[in-house]
Amino acid sequence: MFYVRGLNGHHAVRTWKVAIAAWLLLSFAAAAQDGIHAYDIPAQPLEQAVERFSVISGWSVMYPGDLAAGRSSHALQASLPPLPALQMLLQDTGIEAELTGAQRVVLRRSTHALAETGGGADLPEAERRRRYGGLQQRLREAFCDDPAIAPGRYAATLRFRVGGDGQVQAPELVSGSGSAGRDARLLQALQALQLEAAAAALPQPVTLQIRPSGNDHDCGRRPPLP
Repeated sequence: MFYVRGLNGHHAVRTWKVAIAAWLLLSFAAAAQDGIHAYDIPAQPLEQAVERFSVISGWSVMYPGDLAAGRSSHALQASLPPLPALQMLLQDTGIEAELTGAQRVVLRRSTHALAETGGGADLPEAERRRRYGGLQQRLREAFCDDPAIAPGRYAATLRFRVGGDGQVQAPELVSGSGSAGRDARLLQALQALQLEAAAAALPQPVTLQIRPSGNDHDCGRRPPLP
């Protein structure tokens, strides 16, 4: 699973579109109830708490890196589906979670907090969600294209920037996967990655955390490595 964050953030309708929107809503609601997990996460720095949530639930979490700065999580000792668990973890932090797909969520400042700080005015919320969702999906596709680095069985942390043309720049390995060959493939895949130019407007740099999901791979029907 992917867990992605940036370090400096400021952070239908014709009949067929309505049908698609309804289908997405049902999909997201199903995702919210995707498995009940036992959580025992004490109150701690928010970044660490969200990382722990991601490891337990297997959900991908994306947010601007400065969103967690100076914030502490709410303690979470309960057995819950992932979304309610995350909402409890974020209680009283001024941060809220929004589903962007199956087992994928973006964190953002709550509407009330944005009104108080004036932050996030550079990009409308819908556009920001679209760009985060596009980045998250493109990263997933890039790694799933290579069975050797398909997410699911390993953990690694990488950092990179997105240029104005959408080209990934200066990829670096922050924490290796335990395999020098796989680490090299990860960096090569990032180096060759072409994103939407719109991704350059998101907080930079971006840190990508890949977490084990408990499966051989996390790429749909793609066959696992022998």
